[in-house]
Amino acid sequence: MKKLVFLAGLAIGFVIGSRAGRSPYESLERTARQVADDPEVQRRTAQARDTARRVAHDTAGAVKEKAPGVASSVTETVSGAASSVTERVAGGSEETDPGPSDTAGGDGVVSEGRPLSS
Repeated sequence: MKKLVFLAGLAIGFVIGSRAGRSPYESLERTARQVADDPEVQRRTAQARDTARRVAHDTAGAVKEKAPGVASSVTETVSGAASSVTERVAGGSEETDPGPSDTAGGDGVVSEGRPLSS
């Protein structure tokens, strides 16, 4: 697939950048049509299309199955974090350094214990 994208980009660049007139374009177009009309290329294209459809269908099913569980997990995490913040604010905690946190927004630390620089 990467090779096909590269070749298509190469062909487009050749056509756009060509100053040799229409002849190279027509030659390239003829070659592209021959490749596109090749039965093996058509077979592989159909195979790739079918595989993509199957993978998309399977992925959609998996997402549909797991979405409610993920949503409730996120809800629990957010509720827990909100009540923790509410308790700190209500309790008047004077703690200036809350220490490491499992939630987003904390300082990043490299394995050697040095903070990440920005």
